Amino acid sequence: MSVDSSSQVMSQQQPRLKRAEFILLCAIFLLFVGLSAIGSTWGLPSRSIDKYLFNLGSEPWPGERIYRLAGAAEKFSAIRGADVDLDPLDKSSGEPIPLTAREEDVAKIYLRYRLYTYQPDEMITMMALAGMHPGELDLDPRLYQYGGLFIYPVGGLIKVCGIVGLIDVRSDVVFYLDNPDEFGKFYVVARAYAAAWGLVGVAVVFAIGRRLAGTRAGLWAALFFTLTPVAVCMAHEGKPHLPGAVLMLLAVLFAMRHLSSRPSHDGAPISQSARDWWLMCICCGAAFGMVLSSWPIFVLIPLVALVNWKHHAESTLRAARYTGVGVALACGVYLVTNPYIVINALINREVLKSNFGNSLAMYEVSRIAEGLARVIELTVEGATLPLVLLGVFALVVGAARRNIPMVPLATAAVVFFLQFVLIGAGKPAEYGRFGVFTNTALAIGASCLLTYRPAKYRMLVNRVAPLLVLIWTAYCGGLYLRNFQLDTTDKGSRMMLASYLAQTMEDSPEGRSVMKLATSAEPAPYCCPPLDFSRAEVVLVHKRPQTASLSSSDEHFFFEPVDEPTPSVVRFLQTPSRVTPISWANKPFHTGRSKVWLQPADSKVEEGSDERPDRD
Repeated sequence: MSVDSSSQVMSQQQPRLKRAEFILLCAIFLLFVGLSAIGSTWGLPSRSIDKYLFNLGSEPWPGERIYRLAGAAEKFSAIRGADVDLDPLDKSSGEPIPLTAREEDVAKIYLRYRLYTYQPDEMITMMALAGMHPGELDLDPRLYQYGGLFIYPVGGLIKVCGIVGLIDVRSDVVFYLDNPDEFGKFYVVARAYAAAWGLVGVAVVFAIGRRLAGTRAGLWAALFFTLTPVAVCMAHEGKPHLPGAVLMLLAVLFAMRHLSSRPSHDGAPISQSARDWWLMCICCGAAFGMVLSSWPIFVLIPLVALVNWKHHAESTLRAARYTGVGVALACGVYLVTNPYIVINALINREVLKSNFGNSLAMYEVSRIAEGLARVIELTVEGATLPLVLLGVFALVVGAARRNIPMVPLATAAVVFFLQFVLIGAGKPAEYGRFGVFTNTALAIGASCLLTYRPAKYRMLVNRVAPLLVLIWTAYCGGLYLRNFQLDTTDKGSRMMLASYLAQTMEDSPEGRSVMKLATSAEPAPYCCPPLDFSRAEVVLVHKRPQTASLSSSDEHFFFEPVDEPTPSVVRFLQTPSRVTPISWANKPFHTGRSKVWLQPADSKVEEGSDERPDRD
């Protein structure tokens, strides 16, 4: 398949990089590696928090006690998804739920602080790996929204690190409950795997930008990608969204290469064009096999076939045949990397229902206008305002002018943006991670625009404007990096709040009396600072409880992580001038003492409002 020579496209052959250009590209690679390394150990489980979990000279709970009381041995089931809670709390009554009334409840909390990180989703990969039994040929992750191209390589890398002695790898949960720092190294491996894909992404973004508008555009695109907040964020989290976005960008690159081929009478090799087509299909399937949310990239297959049909006068049947074979190949790649989808569809459908049901419950299509507003907000946060404005303009103009190589990038970006919008209503800021691909496409488009050479104002467009955009992007990305770095120290918001709570508990008039605490989520490292839960009366309250079972004399200290700081957060937050909402690093906490928050919905706090009474 190829495109007619009358199409205004670039040649398949690219000139070699000059030495200075090659050095600049290598410098961008090193910059990405350096940024990914800074703060890469943020929020890991560690014994360093024992002074808060078991303060006032208390002995830490041994791992065997935590394991036994928490019922950890019953965590895994052949018919339950790895991310499905074993015994979820019943919140239907709206009543405040006691979370530390029994030793068993406290043990479940301590287990989370021993094995989880500050990122609430990182642990599900470890749970998937822990549920496998390679010796019994059971490699079912029981987790399918994260694909096999993420879970299996992470597991393999952890095993290799164990073989060479970098990590103590053993099938003994009690050991890791006693040695959480050792378990924390597993997360570092997952984060390194995601960051390595980001390094590949730098090369792919450069190649796409270079093909669209020359080497300068490619270098600017690679630099902007490296510094965008969403890329900085996802390079520090052991999640598959950055690897999935890179594979989608690879699919776009192969689509562009294929569409840029010329017919054989112009001297371009048809075999190269065919290879790019099949590589595009393989990358589409691999992206889907990395993370389930990548499925819209399949749009490239019929799109490229349609462009060929239109510009090369191919038969409709031929275009349809290529589309069908391409989709089949992509689906085959997905199934090869996720074999238990087929296996369980035949012999164990319950585990598929469990995992997919849990995922679908979090994503529903509703309130499109609200979703659009939320996604625009998160896109600006993830890519920065200049890149969004310039990128949208560049992609729209490129598509309108029928710039054939721009079509795959622009179309895929629009499709992903629409998926983003459909389920974006009411989503927290961390939902911005789904915008990695779209944000990168905008950065590429902006780079093409900034390197365009107009007849007038060339100095302003090609020198001043790129520098200003670079400073803005670097500042925003630097804020995210700074918060990751802070969460490797005792200066992070959780540690500051933990120190305050520990001091309050020690200085209370009752001495070792119980502190009353209220929280809107079950205590875990990502949503609650470490504290001595065995001496705290912790209750789970809804943001808008329907009944008031707490007496009017009860006054609880409450806290919850928020995306934006309020006056009650200031002393618990060491951060630059603004927070980094997409990330969970150095998350600000809304805090205070209040009775109103625990009162029924007919109180002065209106239903649906996000305001909280604030009394320190």
